[in-house]
Amino acid sequence: MTVTDRPGPETMASLTVGQVARAAGVTPNAVRFYERYGVITGHRNSGNARRFTVDAVCRIKLALAAQRVGITLKESADILSGIPPLSRDLGQWAGAGEELVRIGRARIDQLQTTVNELATLDFLQSP
Repeated sequence: MTVTDRPGPETMASLTVGQVARAAGVTPNAVRFYERYGVITGHRNSGNARRFTVDAVCRIKLALAAQRVGITLKESADILSGIPPLSRDLGQWAGAGEELVRIGRARIDQLQTTVNELATLDFLQSP
């Protein structure tokens, strides 16, 4: 098979919206939401139905975990955009995970600082 003979994303995509939703533990509307924000990418088949590659499940699960620590969907989408569909490069997936952890830890540090300020009420004092 030559490079030009490789199947495109539309032939590699095999999961329906419902299948992705069930596997990721979200609703079908959430799958469409993640697609709209660029976390996952779908393609239409010849019957005009949305299809997704199997890695859409991992991308949604990573974005969900990232959201729990305050990482935006745009940030997750930007990080995950560097991983091509169906990539088996564990280094790329690990790198994306490490970047999400780094951002998450920074958010936690920011929250801890804010909580400490609230606990002391120092921010209410005049300069």
